[in-house]
Amino acid sequence: MEDEVKAKGLARYEISWWKAHHRRDNKLLKENMANLYRLQFNISYEKAVKVVGLRVQATKEHDIAENLEDAGNQKEADKHWKKAEKLLEKHFEILINTKS
Repeated sequence: MEDEVKAKGLARYEISWWKAHHRRDNKLLKENMANLYRLQFNISYEKAVKVVGLRVQATKEHDIAENLEDAGNQKEADKHWKKAEKLLEKHFEILINTKS
């Protein structure tokens, strides 16, 4: 029964951050993603907020890179792809090394 409750919570937070993203509500997006990570990875909410912050920053770099690449500016796009990759490395390092 506990797994079922956890699965429902994970699904609820996942859908909630998708909705917040669609509605451009960054505060709610970050809150729901942090709760998703907290539940999914069994980490503190504070640690989840930090991890989500890195992922959100990486996503912004991703968006910039895509726009530059679409405009034909591969050199600048590659700089932003690299920034996104470095942010995600930090993101995953924290998740891998975190014990709640």
